[in-house]
Amino acid sequence: MKSFYLTISLLFITLCSQAQNTPAAAPIATKNPFPTISTLTTWASYNSQEKFNLDIRALGFKFEEKSVEASSTSYTYIRKVSVDNINYTDRIVYRIANDNSASIISLVTASTDLVSFYTPQLAGYKTGKCDNEMSKDKKTTCTCYDNGKFNIDVCDERVKLTLGDGNNYFISVAKK
Repeated sequence: MKSFYLTISLLFITLCSQAQNTPAAAPIATKNPFPTISTLTTWASYNSQEKFNLDIRALGFKFEEKSVEASSTSYTYIRKVSVDNINYTDRIVYRIANDNSASIISLVTASTDLVSFYTPQLAGYKTGKCDNEMSKDKKTTCTCYDNGKFNIDVCDERVKLTLGDGNNYFISVAKK
């Protein structure tokens, strides 16, 4: 499972660097709704990319790429959003273990504060020690939650942008 989290962490880093280099070919949405914790845990329980694909497209995400690895397959979706006349790219990754034993949903954005959005929804979850790659970075603050069925990591990474400081927000929902 540790290698699974390491893979997800490396994927986040890659996605963040690609987000700055991706041309804005898709239409830009002005609303920025995000799925609730309940929705994310439901999706993580699907173990089916086909079901997830239908649900995520309803939020304006479009399929970008499929990555096949030794133990899992991941599907990356993106959407372009505009908040206060600033354009962002949101990414969500749906990763399924090849034996369908586990799945994980990972969302990364700079367009809104996911920590403030998701923390109140996690009030019933037990907090624990974060053991993910992101939490080891001095510039990243993570809070990790567990309810027995799911591990949820919510992180805020301060990044130095050319025009000043910015934030990348991450949430990862892993079915146990």
